[in-house]
Amino acid sequence: MSGKVRARRNAGHDADAAAPNARDLALRTLALMDGCTPVQTAVDSVLGANPAPPRERRLASELVYGCARERIRTEAILARLLRKLDGLPRPMFHILAIAIHSLLFQGGIPAHAAISEAVKQAERRYGVRLARVANGVLRSLQRLGQAPLELAWYEDARDEPAVRQWRAACRFWSLPESIADLWRDAYGEEVALALMRRSFQRPWTGIRINARHPQAPALRDALAAAVPEAERTSLGAWGMAFAPGRLPEEVLGQTLAQLRGTGLLAFQSAGSQAVLAELELDAWREAVWDACAGVGGKSLALLEASVPVRLATDTSLARLSRLAALRESAGAAPLLPALADAAMPPLRGWEGHILVDAPCSGLGVLARRPDIRFPGRRSREVLRAYPNTQVRILTALAARLEHGRELAYLTCTLNPQENEGVVAALLEQERGLELVRSWTTPMNHPWLEGMYGALLRRR
Repeated sequence: MSGKVRARRNAGHDADAAAPNARDLALRTLALMDGCTPVQTAVDSVLGANPAPPRERRLASELVYGCARERIRTEAILARLLRKLDGLPRPMFHILAIAIHSLLFQGGIPAHAAISEAVKQAERRYGVRLARVANGVLRSLQRLGQAPLELAWYEDARDEPAVRQWRAACRFWSLPESIADLWRDAYGEEVALALMRRSFQRPWTGIRINARHPQAPALRDALAAAVPEAERTSLGAWGMAFAPGRLPEEVLGQTLAQLRGTGLLAFQSAGSQAVLAELELDAWREAVWDACAGVGGKSLALLEASVPVRLATDTSLARLSRLAALRESAGAAPLLPALADAAMPPLRGWEGHILVDAPCSGLGVLARRPDIRFPGRRSREVLRAYPNTQVRILTALAARLEHGRELAYLTCTLNPQENEGVVAALLEQERGLELVRSWTTPMNHPWLEGMYGALLRRR
């Protein structure tokens, strides 16, 4: 192989930097994710650097999330259609994955167009030989018709009969066996299959309207009028969730991005809004410390509900910087951000309540964070490490909690070891704590992301 061809194979995703379309942008984003960049960070990085038209940007984002969500299923399909899947350059795999997503899941995209685009991409990067491979693979997939949309097609005769259907389900719903097995062992096979199905679907989009803004009622009415009732739902007084693809582009004469910039609305998952409401944290009136603040979505939601969040700490300066900017645009009350590790709190005591949105495995948000499915991201060893971290954080913060004050523990995962197990371990260590209430997303909910919350009080 010549040096020129080798360079083209290894760095093919940079071959057409000029005037990228949605598929080119998606290809670059997926290449970033191969280097362990989280999906949203990768999308923001690529789309932020490319002034593509809005339609191309939306399509690129859809392709990235779809290909990431379907990765394991795509690998199973290609393993059936290619003799040497491991020999493909990684960008070539992504070219085929984008086309497979279009052929199987994108309504309104003609099959010939999806195949043609993939062949052109392959030829630009790798020449005629791999372009022919792309054409052959995708034509073979096309001839299979609806078979790859049926679970039975993913059964492998090489698997033991006792696990053949289960492994086929893992391939079909594109979920690592480490996660699927955890759910089956914790909740039973029927519930596990339902969770696998839910995690494979496109997520609903949650919006929180800033109740303190003078245009809040007008925005709520405009959003409700723009989308049929069957394709949206209310989340309390000021939250709304929209079915995939049903979020309006403009309301009140402005784009949602423009309205977000004014502080009138924020994007917050429906599950995050639900768990705050179910724990009744809007009833807090004493000062609140958000000990794992992240970018501060929950802090801002509480501030908008007149809860006096006064301190927000996190281990990431970048996340805290975003929190400060969001708080300012929302016109929320003053809030002190500070760089600190919740497992080693910088305070000896705190007179108010403490909110802990703890680091977790994220198994409840697989639809929104499809990169969690990637190999090694949530291995059995990785999953076993989270409860220890969570107990360490809660133990340190509980020691700072005053009598009569409350500690809210939240996760975005469905894993009893990280949820109920961690709370039980904390109550065993801290006999002065009592469980006030707890809540988890109903396992049979058709689309709501998986969240868990527990409210504890110092006696």
